[in-house]
Amino acid sequence: MNTFAIKFLDGHIIVNLNQFDYVIDTGSPMSFGSGTNIIINGIHFPIPNADISGVTADSLSKLSGLKIDGLIGMNILKNFDIRFTRTHITFSNTPFLHGDTAIKLPIIDMIMTIPIITLKIENTNHRLYFDTGAKISYLSDDLLIGTSIGEMDDFHPMIGTYKTNVYKIDVNINGNVETLTFGSLPASLRMLLTMGRAKGVLGTELLNKYSIILSNLNKVLVLELAGEETSFDQHQNSIIDEPSLD
Repeated sequence: MNTFAIKFLDGHIIVNLNQFDYVIDTGSPMSFGSGTNIIINGIHFPIPNADISGVTADSLSKLSGLKIDGLIGMNILKNFDIRFTRTHITFSNTPFLHGDTAIKLPIIDMIMTIPIITLKIENTNHRLYFDTGAKISYLSDDLLIGTSIGEMDDFHPMIGTYKTNVYKIDVNINGNVETLTFGSLPASLRMLLTMGRAKGVLGTELLNKYSIILSNLNKVLVLELAGEETSFDQHQNSIIDEPSLD
């Protein structure tokens, strides 16, 4: 099991591996970057300089406004159980333990390896992608009820930067009601929801309140109130690496 310090910048999870800064993106099927090799838990993963659509670390840096050396997507992440907090990320080869009060959301589907969960909105369960590359969560327009609270800037490699109207929407998560910020996807990106028969995208906002376990091994998403998660040394005995982010 390896633990690394992260930078949580503008809603994006950045981890330093082998002296390179990578975005952790569960919404991307593949990885790419300036480094040629990523090592996690002793496993070597070669990565190309660009994804299949030609997106590179340089183009991603320009779109995001962040200095990024690459992206780690689900072709690598799917091999581990992963715990996310606002300060650290932990990769495990075996399932994490979690407290009895943890909220458990089954991963009901994987579309191009991207996990899909269900959340209850307006008393109906809806399929949402779990996407740590999304600083803003999104819903289809028919679920964006009420008046927009304003605009936010976002980007997608397919279309560049854009502005979206955002709304505060109550979401029932296994009986726990959370008010989250959701945007409206640009028309050119709505096909991404159709592909997964999904009604939205759940981004990183929940990390403001919860630590999150993405259990690829048990096919479940686990939420624990920040500060109440089981300590790392209770999960299993292992060496924990925490490299500097200088």
